[in-house]
Amino acid sequence: MKKLLVIDGNSILNRQFYGIRFLSTKDGFPTNAIFGFVNVIVKQLETLSPDYVAVAFDLKSPTFRHKMYGEYKAGRKPMPEELALQMPIAHSLAEALGLRVIEIAGYEADDILGTLSRLCEENGDECIIATGDRDSLQLISDKTRVLLTATKMGRPEIINYDKAALKEKYGLSEDLEPISVSTASASFGMEVQRKALVYTLVAILCILAYIAIRFE
Repeated sequence: MKKLLVIDGNSILNRQFYGIRFLSTKDGFPTNAIFGFVNVIVKQLETLSPDYVAVAFDLKSPTFRHKMYGEYKAGRKPMPEELALQMPIAHSLAEALGLRVIEIAGYEADDILGTLSRLCEENGDECIIATGDRDSLQLISDKTRVLLTATKMGRPEIINYDKAALKEKYGLSEDLEPISVSTASASFGMEVQRKALVYTLVAILCILAYIAIRFE
């Protein structure tokens, strides 16, 4: 069984940006987010010794969710400029470390995390997701666990969530029934119909990326 480590790039950078005091180069370029980002990655590479590593990033372009619902994330504050400046540097650093960077127009990093997790499940591989968002806890399974990252006193703090830890922390059963798309859509006030096909493209692209990661 192979081990895939998937880094939620935007989420980790965001957590590190807000969790680490402001750092900069001598000419004032901010570096706190990328400092924490690299620390998290290096620590997990040393601890886990994964066979493959991928870093998923969001793109600035609208996703299919924005096209389906114009108010999607409308109330979210824009990314601070000091963090935005560090994003392309994080991309370059991930590539310099030899990691596979995956970003797909029209989709979010969350879509990539979920698809790679599913591919590992189907292939009998282990998937470890490093993220700062609890949303990813829904992906936990026999083959997928989540490393929930935070920053405390300027240092990364990581909580390992597998099925047992999830049940202990939240009392969630292993065999919860998934909420239906129609129910979820109604709860968010979105008129979501049809279009299961929108998920097909991201799945195909992630499959190709997964194959490239495994067989390069």
